[in-house]
Amino acid sequence: MTKDERIASYKYSVLEHAYKNKNITGTCRLFNISRTIYYEWLMRFNKYGYLGLKDKERSKPKMPNQIKPDFEQIIYNYIIDYPTHGPRRISNELKTQGIIISETGIYNVLVRKGLNHRLDRLFYAQEHSDNPVITERYQRELEKKKEAHIESFCPGYLFCQDTFYVGTIKGLGRIYQQTGIDAYSNFGLAKVYTTKKAESALDFVKTKVIPVYDLFGIPLDRILTDNGKEYTTHWKNGRHDYEIFLASCGITHSRIKPRCPKSNGMVERFNRTLLEEFYQIVMLRKIYTSLDELQDDLDQFIYNYNFKRTNQGYRLKGKIPYQKFTDGKRKLSLPKPG
Repeated sequence: MTKDERIASYKYSVLEHAYKNKNITGTCRLFNISRTIYYEWLMRFNKYGYLGLKDKERSKPKMPNQIKPDFEQIIYNYIIDYPTHGPRRISNELKTQGIIISETGIYNVLVRKGLNHRLDRLFYAQEHSDNPVITERYQRELEKKKEAHIESFCPGYLFCQDTFYVGTIKGLGRIYQQTGIDAYSNFGLAKVYTTKKAESALDFVKTKVIPVYDLFGIPLDRILTDNGKEYTTHWKNGRHDYEIFLASCGITHSRIKPRCPKSNGMVERFNRTLLEEFYQIVMLRKIYTSLDELQDDLDQFIYNYNFKRTNQGYRLKGKIPYQKFTDGKRKLSLPKPG
């Protein structure tokens, strides 16, 4: 948990204590804060939800002495030719050409660009060179970078699925969630259960995933999961109901490498969004008496997420998931690789 998350959690606990005990004065005295601070936190929580409790990010200061863009480009061009040179060497070599840039100024430029390490400059030069030589080390590092991002070329090309433990709700017991997201469009789906068995994972695909893709007329090619027992068997040559069903539907089942949860990071991020923007808010305002009641509210949030909420990720860049999900890219894409 980061420092901002700990601060937000503390503020949330203060608001929750006042809400449960219905005593603002006693809460402020207990946590040693003023009523003004309390109402400021409450106002931000009511306006922005849980995310509003995090500290505001300070705007970046304007640096009057920052190197101008045309000088920065000179440094980048120099790195392409001499990637092993450090800030001092670059500064001295540019002076011989009549270009005066201090060693500190060059270092700051490299830091902003993420080129302050020699290996990063070597890769930068290799990527921007007219005739790059592809070394084995470069290929290894490139594969590592690719692992951080899931590639998907059209809707339905890849659907990421995961089991998420929501928590224990009084009267309902342990609550688990089957979560999934289309890797191309960030179009998300979720359904809650009281178990994390294979039946839950299979029911989610049957009742939520496949019906949505059928509704929009989009074929589903592949589903990516972890190696949990709800998705696959650990017995050699074993048969699992989840995998049998996917095979019967012509859907390829892919699994991430063991102990590499980042490989399915997209759905993990979606779980975090649901936790911060849905569960942590509704659990404060409402007491649930049935799983169907919780599912109804979850469905409403998922609808807003898919059809109304803009997504700021590098894939959507401000678009709504529905816009990306139905952008017609599927019709223009190449056939699925064999």
